[in-house]
Amino acid sequence: MTAYSAPIAEIIDRYCDIILVGDSLGMVLYGMKTTRDVKFETMLLHAKAVRNSAKRSLVVFDMPYKTYSNKNIAYKNAKKVLKLTKCDAVKLEGGKKINKIIKFLTKKRIPVMGHIGLL
Repeated sequence: MTAYSAPIAEIIDRYCDIILVGDSLGMVLYGMKTTRDVKFETMLLHAKAVRNSAKRSLVVFDMPYKTYSNKNIAYKNAKKVLKLTKCDAVKLEGGKKINKIIKFLTKKRIPVMGHIGLL
């Protein structure tokens, strides 16, 4: 399930094993036309709220567009996510195209959840 806020995270935490803090919050909460306009800082705020309310579920942070365009940027941003939000993993989208980035992150002990998504 996806959660963007503390109250929703608290409710679904009772029923779900995994909660995704999705970049779809741009369209759902902010009226954006695409997820590509979602800012990293916005995602961090929502992820902190969700993580603080989810006591049992694994919380996964959906890395916004262009925050993992290469392995070094991906590592820097993923490390920041885990440190600041206390999320359990990051989610990347892209299939084979990002295989090297995923391998790099996991070697650096960054938990990654893959997602083919719209790509």
